[in-house]
Amino acid sequence: MRRVTRGAGDRWLAGDAVPGVSFALHDAVRVTGGEHDGARGTIALLIALSPEPSYLVAVAGRGDLRVRQRQLRADD
Repeated sequence: MRRVTRGAGDRWLAGDAVPGVSFALHDAVRVTGGEHDGARGTIALLIALSPEPSYLVAVAGRGDLRVRQRQLRADD
């Protein structure tokens, strides 16, 4: 029987740790660079791992933003 291995995105959605990925689904974040600097929202989806993790961030009144991990900080 062939063993099926889940992809990194599926593992992340299930709540598993993915090496190099700092944020989990629904984490509160603040954008700290780029054109959306200062925006606050929540992680909606991990959309890329390479060249660095990137996320879809849901921001009230602005919709969804695509943001690289280096431009995000946890928003307490």
